[in-house]
Amino acid sequence: MDFRQLEAYINVYELQSFSKVADKMFLSQPSISAYISALEKELGTQLIYRSTKEFIPTKSGMSFYQYAKDMLSLRDKSIQSIRSLSESADKSIDILASSVPAQFILPEILGDFHKFYPDILFNLKQMDSLEVVNNISSYKSEIGFVGAKIENPNCVYKSFLSEKLIMIAPYEERFFNIDADNFAELFYNEYFIMRELGSGTRFNYEECFKNIGIDAEKFKISAQFDNTQSAIHAVSTGLGISIVSETAAKDYLNQNKIISLDVKNLPMRNFYTVLHKNRIQTPILDTFVEFVHSYNKAKAEN
Repeated sequence: MDFRQLEAYINVYELQSFSKVADKMFLSQPSISAYISALEKELGTQLIYRSTKEFIPTKSGMSFYQYAKDMLSLRDKSIQSIRSLSESADKSIDILASSVPAQFILPEILGDFHKFYPDILFNLKQMDSLEVVNNISSYKSEIGFVGAKIENPNCVYKSFLSEKLIMIAPYEERFFNIDADNFAELFYNEYFIMRELGSGTRFNYEECFKNIGIDAEKFKISAQFDNTQSAIHAVSTGLGISIVSETAAKDYLNQNKIISLDVKNLPMRNFYTVLHKNRIQTPILDTFVEFVHSYNKAKAEN
């Protein structure tokens, strides 16, 4: 059963003339007759009584007429819906981002991209790096932004920005001249504010701890936060020390709400775009990805 057969049957039912239907559908009368016969064979029942002067629908034919109308109506609605969705998708970009990109990096990039493409709608959701990667891997969003590479066979990463991780402490006199060379002792003696499991920042500093022999199990943990802003603000209130994005901490540092401790061995870290390796990208997404990766280079040149 196909839609042309349904269209032929509906027209025959309504016009009661093979010749009129043939003219309407730009087909021959034998083709219309063949469509009706194929339907009757597939359904196993006669739909129309034929005579030389009139076409009379059978009881089954009258019942099937409404089903045929409903099927064609559903086809038309689905086509229109998909077309509308496609048109909308061409003008929007779905983004997932961990906290530092979402709060401190992407707003500026999106603002500049908007100047060139003002009709594009950005749908941005914040979650930790692990969740971002898992969602990209399962096709739940188009592009992700994270602060650490997390192993996933379905995802491809490309660095677009680098920055330092810094250790921050409350703006208190006892931290002004602290000996941060032996920062293992600092970690063990001070309360520490952690990021949540899955955080890109946490992935980076835990890897650093392993490399230099610091045992995070000995830390005195005062809190764990699922976003950078809360962790920085908590440090400013005296809740503890922490390791955070230098980009994210900039305003608090400038306002003397926290201080940065000159700790050696803290790593530089990269931010990455994350894409599904098999997903077909829309033209506007291709343009956006290219813009992101050229953004900081162009900014530095200017």
